[in-house]
Amino acid sequence: MADNLPPPPYIAAMMQQFELNHQFMTRVMAQFPNQNARQQPAPITLPEFVRLNPSIFCNSTNPMDADDWLRDILFEMESANVAPARYVTFATFQLKGPAAQWWESHRGMVPAETVTTWQEFQLAFRARYIPQGLMDQKKKEFRKLSQGTMTMDEYQRKFLELSRYAVDDVCTDARKQEKFREGLRPDIKLALVAHDCTDFATLVSQAFRTETGLTEYQESLKRTRGVGPPSS
Repeated sequence: MADNLPPPPYIAAMMQQFELNHQFMTRVMAQFPNQNARQQPAPITLPEFVRLNPSIFCNSTNPMDADDWLRDILFEMESANVAPARYVTFATFQLKGPAAQWWESHRGMVPAETVTTWQEFQLAFRARYIPQGLMDQKKKEFRKLSQGTMTMDEYQRKFLELSRYAVDDVCTDARKQEKFREGLRPDIKLALVAHDCTDFATLVSQAFRTETGLTEYQESLKRTRGVGPPSS
């Protein structure tokens, strides 16, 4: 008989409150997917994208300029939530001058109803502005690079510019240092033999100091020769 007795009033109140809390949390959790769906931003429009001042490409004889633009515009479109299906439309809007003329000419060679994919656009753009033959030529130029009569600043800039065409040759810091040392002037290379630099930046800094020291030493020798012994 005792098992059939109703629970005490405070127990019944606790059970009722628990049930109310459970129902409330169920309703709250059910709303989360809908809230997330409402918070998903809509794809950006072309006028909105243009107001973000995305990268513009006009023309360049340097393939790396074109490669930089292609990488930058893709990053900007991804960051701005451009719909992937509209990548070509948004990117080609940023082509100006000769580049815009090239795109118009390219489009004229395909059927009007053809939809160019982003992959197809990249292939066409690279074929026009980043030809493999020119990339190979720049790679050979890098492999033959030597300082010669260039200053350290000029050599460093040329080294960094051309190394982008031969990424495999400088894929590690050690290989980058080795290649940089190979092209240095013999006197600077000799002066750096005893220096085991921890990284490429340290090597370049040491090379600059060595060049400055050698220049000052040579100038002091010239001044000494200019003075000469006193006349009798």
